[in-house]
Amino acid sequence: MSLTKEKACYKAIRRAVAAINSTATPREKLDTLIRATARSLASGASLMLLDSTRKKLIHTSSWGLPQFYLRKGVLDADRSLSEVIGGQPVIISDVANDSRIQYPEIAVQASIRSILGVPVMSGISAIGSIRVYAKEPHAFTNQDISFVSTMANLVSIALEYRPQGDENEACASPLREARSVSFANPSEEEFARILDFYNIEWVYEPRSFPLRWDGDRVTEMFTPDFYLPGLDLYIEVTTLKQSLVTKKNRKLSRLRQLYPEVKVMLLHKNEYNRLLARYGCGPLAQARARGISRVLYTPAQIEERVSAMAEQISTEYSGRHPVMVGIQRGFLCFMADLIRQITVPIDIDFITISYYSGGGPSSLRITKDLDLNIADRHVIVVEGVVDTGMTLISGLNHLRSRKPASLAVCTLLDKRIRRIADVPLDYVGFEVGEEFLVGYGLDYREEYRNLPFIGVPELDKPS
Repeated sequence: MSLTKEKACYKAIRRAVAAINSTATPREKLDTLIRATARSLASGASLMLLDSTRKKLIHTSSWGLPQFYLRKGVLDADRSLSEVIGGQPVIISDVANDSRIQYPEIAVQASIRSILGVPVMSGISAIGSIRVYAKEPHAFTNQDISFVSTMANLVSIALEYRPQGDENEACASPLREARSVSFANPSEEEFARILDFYNIEWVYEPRSFPLRWDGDRVTEMFTPDFYLPGLDLYIEVTTLKQSLVTKKNRKLSRLRQLYPEVKVMLLHKNEYNRLLARYGCGPLAQARARGISRVLYTPAQIEERVSAMAEQISTEYSGRHPVMVGIQRGFLCFMADLIRQITVPIDIDFITISYYSGGGPSSLRITKDLDLNIADRHVIVVEGVVDTGMTLISGLNHLRSRKPASLAVCTLLDKRIRRIADVPLDYVGFEVGEEFLVGYGLDYREEYRNLPFIGVPELDKPS
């Protein structure tokens, strides 16, 4: 390492330490560290952090890299310099001819020739890596590795990341602490808050999908608003009227045609408003119901279906003495009728989970926990309706922490069209559409739970 570069590295370390000791936000500290790393080595640099599944690497901070390279997509930890996640530095001398590079063509387009990857450690586990990108074939030295390793240690300090042991929280990652986003519109920001409440990790606009080309030049692209790495799902949120989303629908159709392996969903304005209304937010939350517009399932239809589900559960759980656990209040009528027709011994318990309210706590809480010990027990979770799946997946994560022998889900209504978190359902009464439903334990603004049937309320148009 030349004397000039050595002085630059020492200066970078001093700046990094000063930034860590400042009142700057975690993201501002990380940006300072990555910028100092890049400038000291006269290269591009990026910080990539693992999601909570440890399967995806997310670009968190960068310097000296083009936007199209940053939006090439989320990286698979086992396909992109996987040795780094094992705790070892990696040098890629030629990105165009190394199988450890996930997107070699895009790297070449970005004028990247060599890469150094160094792990960011928390204790004995890697939580991400710093990568340095050279525009010319470059032989990184031991001094280079030592300097970047020092910066990686400072990144870990800046994050103040510790694996969380709170059984009420999903598996943690440092991504949320490091995040800093300027949203294009308020609906995206509100949706991000809902995801945060349910501890569902998200990345904002991480990938731009080329849709059309003129020769080698890309003429049309589509950049979904969110990527949920734990669910491997892209989501586009639109508040445009249904009649104005034709162009967006066309792009989405083209994306699915060109990239069939990619899971993507469009959250339309009506669907988004219904999602907010579920939490008492948005324009629909102010509307009142003026009775029932139509009956979807009569008491007789419900009784017949519940009886069939009880018979199936009795057969499949013979000799296993399951525990049936209800979540929230919508399960009450369904569970009461179900257990009266199950013929095997069962135990009953329930948990309650705080709801997202926009202005309340920023993360989900268990407000009433189990009274029974379910370790090594066979557990059946009972729900009145499963729509987005976000509440259910949080409840399941909590129950899994109690080490049951098995965990199944039984729901009367499956609103699959609204699903965001794709949770497997073992017992389903009816698959329904996206309409609001009330009755048989389900409510609209705390009304209609006591109806003996399931119906569609007639809602006033929001003002």
